[in-house]
Amino acid sequence: MRKPQALVLTIFSLIFSSCEKDPPLNEPGSNETINEWTMAQMRQYYYWNEKITQKNDYQQAPDLFFKSLLFKDDHYSSILQTLNSDTYGNTLTNTFGFDMVQLQNQSETIQLVTQVVPFSEGDLMGLKRGDSISHINDEPIDHSNLKSLLSKSLLLPAMHLTRNDGKIFHLPSSYISQPVLYTAKLISSSPTVGYMFLSQFDFSGSYSLLEAIQNFKSQEVQELIVDLRYNPGGQVAFAAFCALLLADIKENDIFAKYQGNKNLKNREDSFAAALQRQPDGYSFTADEVLKQGLHLKKIYMLTGPNTASAAEMLINGLKPYVEIIQVGDKTFGKDMASTTIVTPEDIRGTERAWHLIPMIYKIYNKADQGNYNNGIIPQKVTDEFSSLPLVPIGDTKDPLIQEVLQTVNVKNILAKGAVNNAGKTNLVLPQYIGSSYQAIPIEVSAQGKSDK
Repeated sequence: MRKPQALVLTIFSLIFSSCEKDPPLNEPGSNETINEWTMAQMRQYYYWNEKITQKNDYQQAPDLFFKSLLFKDDHYSSILQTLNSDTYGNTLTNTFGFDMVQLQNQSETIQLVTQVVPFSEGDLMGLKRGDSISHINDEPIDHSNLKSLLSKSLLLPAMHLTRNDGKIFHLPSSYISQPVLYTAKLISSSPTVGYMFLSQFDFSGSYSLLEAIQNFKSQEVQELIVDLRYNPGGQVAFAAFCALLLADIKENDIFAKYQGNKNLKNREDSFAAALQRQPDGYSFTADEVLKQGLHLKKIYMLTGPNTASAAEMLINGLKPYVEIIQVGDKTFGKDMASTTIVTPEDIRGTERAWHLIPMIYKIYNKADQGNYNNGIIPQKVTDEFSSLPLVPIGDTKDPLIQEVLQTVNVKNILAKGAVNNAGKTNLVLPQYIGSSYQAIPIEVSAQGKSDK
């Protein structure tokens, strides 16, 4: 994955270290010096700066001091002390090539594979979406231990999954590059309905997406389904790229507005301006992308509790311009942007730098619609786990796809394989414990900080 710039996904690896000896008080690198600097930054940039109470314990460890400043409803601000600031913590998808969900009711708990990364080891071994898993590393899974089993597995050189039929999948730990575009295809010819699944927002998938859009244009697609149900976000520039390819918009239309505290000027970005912050190595321009786009006036978006961050921005940002018909479950609810502030050398001395990542802006669209911290609720609430087993991604038997096809009046939909009511399940309360279900941060530069 290429390095993002401003207004893009920033990814960090949590590599902590301890000092053998604390520097003297008030000296560069001391807790007191770092914490006083941290307090000043938070009072300047933090969205909830007026909620910060006066602190006297500047001798605390910097990470504990930072966390003590956070507003109680802030679940996203963080602080890292790193060796490498452009990688992120391991997840199931980028380490073992799959992800899973736990479903439960009062009498039963099951674990289902929700996605398998194409061409990963698990995929080549036959692991499939919908497989039911009974053991991890030979330990039986119950309603209370899945999270700990997954966390432990991410520290091991390999992971053993036992499927309910007894088959064991030996998955070595490795870096797995997850394709952005899993599939793009026609799923109906009367009318022509296209479908695409986007796993994340990253420019590594830009040319695949361009090719898919050109194919849809040649096939004269009348309706399009964009599946974002497991998309945790990514580069905001790529979200703008998607918008320009899909929707009937203009390059200078407003994509997002950012509102901060009284110290920060509110700002806004057009689709073109957001696209300009694409990573090094890419040089797309908004007018060129628009010429190749579909110019749709209506788009169907499939969402779930793991649709987050820049993926939510795409949905909200397009609402003032085109009809967005959202199907599935409500989204994650990441409606804020952060910035990264690094301790300067005169503050940290010879110690490793601390990276403060406070939330500084609320995100709105052109019509000032936002405040979706509890998630964006679909017009058509549909449970993808209403019928088991889960079908492959893009299969027309999928409950969310079925809902769309029924809405667009696809002829003979039942003959094409509608969901069998015999497979209905009374399992409720899906527990998204899979470790890759983390909202990827939206990063912006604050007033007085230059984009890097």
